[in-house]
Amino acid sequence: MEIDPIILAAFGPPPAGINLAAKQETAIIVVALVSTAFATIALALRIWARNFQRFGMMADDYLMVVALIFTYGTLVITILGAKAGAGRHLWALHPQDVANIFRLLYSYTFIYAGSVSFTKLSILLFYRRLFERGSQWFHIRLGFAAFFTVGYLLSIWSVAAALCQPTEFFWTQFLGAKGKCLDINASFLSLTVLNLVADLLVLIVPIPEILALKMTTKKKIGVCAVMLLGGLVCVVSAVRIWAFYQFTVEVDITWVQANVFLLSSVEPAFGIVSACLPSLRPLYRRARAKMTGKDTHGSSSATWYANSKTSRIGNSYVRFGDDSSRSAEHDDIALTSIGKGPNSSKPIPQNIILDSRFPDDTSRYESADSLPSP
Repeated sequence: MEIDPIILAAFGPPPAGINLAAKQETAIIVVALVSTAFATIALALRIWARNFQRFGMMADDYLMVVALIFTYGTLVITILGAKAGAGRHLWALHPQDVANIFRLLYSYTFIYAGSVSFTKLSILLFYRRLFERGSQWFHIRLGFAAFFTVGYLLSIWSVAAALCQPTEFFWTQFLGAKGKCLDINASFLSLTVLNLVADLLVLIVPIPEILALKMTTKKKIGVCAVMLLGGLVCVVSAVRIWAFYQFTVEVDITWVQANVFLLSSVEPAFGIVSACLPSLRPLYRRARAKMTGKDTHGSSSATWYANSKTSRIGNSYVRFGDDSSRSAEHDDIALTSIGKGPNSSKPIPQNIILDSRFPDDTSRYESADSLPSP
């Protein structure tokens, strides 16, 4: 294969023994498509669970829809990047190919930031609803995590917008254009690390509040496990940091860009799946009831379905970890839309769980979507 002389002059000869015909296009596209499909299915099931419970879509659901739209954008750019030459060896490409890849990478920066940030904000709104009457320290943590997430989004958009002067020099530098850029490698690597920090902040926000509840250890572990699903996203985010580091040190930049494009599509999709899983508990319980023909209390699945949507409205309540009663286990099937406290006729806003630290005070409650069985 004949190497373009401009590439050869700019980057030197290729390392001995590499196959210039090798490409990663198919693997990149397949993995990106599959991960995005999982995200779409997870969000569709989440919306179905909302309608099934008759709660309707809430603010965190709408933000997750926005996050999925951005994730579709990352999928499109990943496919275009793979077809443009990301995942091929640099010496197998022409300068225009490299410029096209970097133009897509520039657009990727804005879309990726939107996808992961809106996912985090959706999760934080979910936490706020889950622990609406949480401690002051919880709301401080929540506010700080939200501030950091929004700050990350604005920072990455601002840095990307000002990265090169003129802007198009980011990709036309490979065509011999004149201009100047900030330290691109340091900028991208720093912002990638900040994304991991934001992931960790979102992850730890609800943990102290959960541990403070009066619940059995088994129940706490179950609830924490649901909340810590986001920890898997942190792993993907950490791997993405490694991919960006490789991008900053390798000469064969288009080959290692395969991991950058791929992980920038997989991470937001994985984040959506992790964020939606806690909301799918009612569907799991419904499916189990249909398979067995009975709910957890021995009634028929048809009766269970009717109860979960109608009869409990206005006359039931749920307690976190009430080991002396089966109500907690029964009500986490669909979670009460409107409930009344045990010693009060005061209505409780929809989708709530009473904190057993205050069993007789209906002014203290925590809202929720779904929780593991006791």
